[in-house]
Amino acid sequence: MVTSIELEQQLVLRLDREAKKHWDGIIEKMQEMANNFDIKEIEEKSPFRNVLNVATEANSSLEVIKNFIRYQVGRQGSNKIWKTTKNKQLFADAVVGQIDDLLKYSQEMVGAIAKDINEKMEGFPEKSTEKQLLLNLKERLEKNRTDLIRSQHLKLTQLYLGYLSREHTALLGEKKSGVK
Repeated sequence: MVTSIELEQQLVLRLDREAKKHWDGIIEKMQEMANNFDIKEIEEKSPFRNVLNVATEANSSLEVIKNFIRYQVGRQGSNKIWKTTKNKQLFADAVVGQIDDLLKYSQEMVGAIAKDINEKMEGFPEKSTEKQLLLNLKERLEKNRTDLIRSQHLKLTQLYLGYLSREHTALLGEKKSGVK
């Protein structure tokens, strides 16, 4: 008999594998946005560590993170990066938009896992141990689908903000060194 913990570990491993398939595209979109807003021109201390700290707090959520970012726009003395505009859009709103877009990746990942499980189940005899394991995994996935999507969305957001912080540091370094 497979335990609940083992099924959870299986799902986590499969989610991690699926996430890796999407990371390059997510990072490229973030880099394009950072370049479009020309955030390297603002040579203040990076504001991304603060938002990343909020994102990684134990009781954090997507709405808490987005609220913190929007709060930075209205706060006097906040980093100018958040208030930078491009085509009448605030950088803070663009970041929140990209965080919202990460939901579709989370949904795609969970959907891909469900599809993979269904395809693998077809290859095993009806009463086999392997098929039963896959059925249990499928049942767990479907039962917890909403929570899995939400937790994966939060994880992607945390990683995204970490990469955004690194991108800002890299852009500042390029500006200071004159490298493009």
